[in-house]
Amino acid sequence: MPQQFIGDNGLMMQLAKIEAEQQQSNEICLLLDQEKAYDRVHPEYLRQVMLQFGFPPSLVSTICKLFFETHIHLNINGFITTPFTQERGLRQGDPLSPLLFNIAFDPFLRSIVNDTAIKGLQYRSSPTPSGLNLVPPPPVKILAYADDIAVFLHNQ
Repeated sequence: MPQQFIGDNGLMMQLAKIEAEQQQSNEICLLLDQEKAYDRVHPEYLRQVMLQFGFPPSLVSTICKLFFETHIHLNINGFITTPFTQERGLRQGDPLSPLLFNIAFDPFLRSIVNDTAIKGLQYRSSPTPSGLNLVPPPPVKILAYADDIAVFLHNQ
């Protein structure tokens, strides 16, 4: 993604920790990690999300057929199993899986960002060495990377 760096979330977490310590704040950071996140993506849910985002129905149908209407054989120590149908889940290692997971996960992330009850971590305004007061950035509510999420909550 343009103007994004893989270390951004780590840097933001470090800055949030420093800010919280300096302010002796009541904010907490809730760390969430989904167990078997790719396995939990349901085809109909992904289909609906993609359509809501405006993907062409023909593309959505093709992707769902490629991912969810396939027959899979497993090779276990040279023994090939009988085929079974993949009914849900994204395949690990497929180049499209991370993108499709992000699409499926996006409504959850947006619901946190848009929830007015979640205040997030507010950085305070601090003067620069030259005496200028900078406008603080907007509150940080959430940091996400793949299926790892940090949600910042404020105790009032």
